[in-house]
Amino acid sequence: MRLFFYGTLMDRDVLSLVLERPVAATPLVPATLRGYRRARASGVSYPIVLRDRAATVDGVVVDRLLDPDVAKLSAYEGAGYRLVRATADVAGAGPRGVQIFVPAPGAFTPVAGEWSLEDWRAKDKDAFLARLRRRPEAR
Repeated sequence: MRLFFYGTLMDRDVLSLVLERPVAATPLVPATLRGYRRARASGVSYPIVLRDRAATVDGVVVDRLLDPDVAKLSAYEGAGYRLVRATADVAGAGPRGVQIFVPAPGAFTPVAGEWSLEDWRAKDKDAFLARLRRRPEAR
């Protein structure tokens, strides 16, 4: 399965912990998701995506994920998300079908401000990884 990641799963350390295996050699291919916007969510350090026909979200695509991988990712995302089909413009490959985790209706409250992976790494990553190591469901 091919998944598009737009938040903390773009970080190899997080992805390795969630998949319970090293992902150093796994290609994280740059991609752009059309028809969505990334938003900050109230009370959490990770982003959500919301439908917005005029917007795009930069992220990465990971291909060839197996059913056990998808099960671990689904458990990590939890009940606040659902997996849906979308199309992403994948670097070097053009438009491709992908699966993305989108928030379930009412699961999160969007708030003003941009979310960036670089800022998250600088401010929140260490504490986030510590929580993830203690309790994988405690994002």
